[in-house]
This record gives sequence, C-alpha cells and structure tokens, in this order.
Amino acid sequence: MDPLRNKHLIIFDCDGVLIDSHDANLNFFNSCLVQGGHPPLRKEDREKVVFMSTRQLMFELFPDPAEADRLFRISQETDYTPFLKDVHPLFDFTRVFDSLRSRFHLAMATNRGRSLDRLFKYFNLDAWFEFRISTVDAEPKPHPEMLIKCIEFFGIQKTEAIYLGDTASDQAAAANAGMDYLWVGGDNAPGIQSVEDLLQFL
Repeated sequence: MDPLRNKHLIIFDCDGVLIDSHDANLNFFNSCLVQGGHPPLRKEDREKVVFMSTRQLMFELFPDPAEADRLFRISQETDYTPFLKDVHPLFDFTRVFDSLRSRFHLAMATNRGRSLDRLFKYFNLDAWFEFRISTVDAEPKPHPEMLIKCIEFFGIQKTEAIYLGDTASDQAAAANAGMDYLWVGGDNAPGIQSVEDLLQFL
C-alpha cells in the first residue's frame, strides 16, 4: 500500500522522527529543574522528554500547579541553543526533503515549544518546510489543533494529508483530526523504519 497516494501534504512530528534529541532534551529539562531547586529527572521519567511538551511534563511531575507553572516559566527563559550540539538528524535531510518537496507540501507539528525556532535555524529547515506549528500556537498533542491548523494553512482536505509520528500521542492526534497516520520506527503498522523510506513511493 502506498501511504502517499492522493496526498498533497506530509506533516511530520519532530523528535524521534526527524531528529534524535533525547540527550539534548534530557539535559535541557534537567537544567530547568536544577535551576528551580529540584533534582534531575528520575530514570522512569527520562523517556518522556522526547514526546511530552515542557508544560505537560512539568505539570505531570509536580502536583502543585503553582510550582509546575514556576518551573515552566523557568524553562521558557532558558535558552535551548547550548543543547543543540546534542541533537542529531536521523537521515540525510537534503537528499530526502529535496525529493519529497518536489511533489508534496511539507509541514511540521510538534510538542516542542519556543525551541522549535532555534532548531529550524540550526538545521536550515525553512528550506523545505512551508509551515510549522508548536505548543506556542496550539494545544499539545494528542489534541488535534496542530494538525487542523496545518490543513487549514494549505487549504486542503484532511484526506489529502498524512501525519508521521512515533508515539501513541501522535497517533491519537491524527485520529482526533480524522487524518491518516504513519508510524516511524518500531513495529507498529502501518509504518516505516525511517522517513527516508518514503522515497520508495515517489
């Protein structure tokens, strides 16, 4: 089955789909916690840094809303730039995005916040992505707002778009938006191992 058949827009999640940012995000969150007078993340919480928004994670970790909000404000004032050195592309951006961009509109919908602008600049992603949206401008996934805003921007129907992600939250966002979904990595179906696998459908 060709997941790109009759599609005009490919929407990508960011972390775990385009980039390996686990170490960068973990170091960033830990820096925010330490600044706020707390110990680093516990081992059982570390994987959450790649799919939860900063606000979601702070409010999950701290039952006191005032303390969670205080730490979230610290995160908003902390520059992500020093942590970019630990972010690594999962495939050849130029080869893959040049090929995809010749046939499709490309957009990004991510639970990142203000760090997304720095990430785009660092990897020159504006060269390929016509639209991007984060938790700065929409509710975090699994809420469908991000994906709905993507199709509204391009003026297309939800059936003409597909969302690529790597978490249950991504899949739920697509389902909530009534949009097709494709897993990246792992053994879930329908899925691909890497974004570069899309080239076989061109």
